[in-house]
Amino acid sequence: MATRDGNVDPTTGSQRLDKDTRETVVRAARHGILLLWSLVVLFPLYWLASMSLKPPGEANQLPPDWIFLPTVYNYIQLAQSGEFLTAFANSVLMVSASVILVLLIGVPAAYVLSRYDIPMERDVLVWILSSRMLPPIAVVIPFFVIFQSFNLFDTRIGMVLMYVSINLSLVVWVMKAFFDGIPETLEEAARVDGATRFQGFRKVVLPAAKPGIFSVAIISFIFAWIELLFGLVLTSFKAVPVTLFVYSFIGSRSIEWGMLAAASMAMILPVVIFLIAVNKYLAAGLSFGVVIKE
Repeated sequence: MATRDGNVDPTTGSQRLDKDTRETVVRAARHGILLLWSLVVLFPLYWLASMSLKPPGEANQLPPDWIFLPTVYNYIQLAQSGEFLTAFANSVLMVSASVILVLLIGVPAAYVLSRYDIPMERDVLVWILSSRMLPPIAVVIPFFVIFQSFNLFDTRIGMVLMYVSINLSLVVWVMKAFFDGIPETLEEAARVDGATRFQGFRKVVLPAAKPGIFSVAIISFIFAWIELLFGLVLTSFKAVPVTLFVYSFIGSRSIEWGMLAAASMAMILPVVIFLIAVNKYLAAGLSFGVVIKE
């Protein structure tokens, strides 16, 4: 910046340099904090993976061996275990079916609650949410009695229905927020072009709400995949989920740390694959919608 006598003020350049330096330092500090936090968050996963690759005698050594010769012995033992493969297949089948079913029920229900004038709508929403207010331990015994009465105990269909009941309120509440954020004028324009209400919902609203659908699908999948209590009480042999099989490595006298870590890593894999497959919708989905109603 020039002064009155035509000379350049040297303090302007130094101030600009100081500002750039501060921004660089702040940016570097921010990235350093994020990197440190990522290391803290990922360290348990690294510990679990390293434990699964250690020989049985070294998995629970203290202090641990940070440098060791990895082995896939624990994974081979899992692959050769028919019980683990059956439990893993049970979980994949039951959880996938429950996610599809809860979306087929919850998404249209949320659309109706968003677009139509429902008598006592707030009470209906609170009633739907009330299914998640009680802790699972408070309702598992009534569910056990109901399952016994309807011959659903230790059945895959029964567990699918259980997973649906766990996640339905979540899907309805989150998807209603998405549909509230999508302007009704889009559907009105589609109806002007000759589309029916259902065609407008299928061709206009659902594509706009796709990030929300994938988000609730991910959350529903995770909640059902990691569920343990209902599987422990409502199954015995045929419909045992993989979480219950992993829990079996914790005995009353000892814990098979290597097998437990390997089974846990195998449990994490489907969730990671699912997240990678729908990653592009996740960020937009967690922001509750892509179109904001004016």
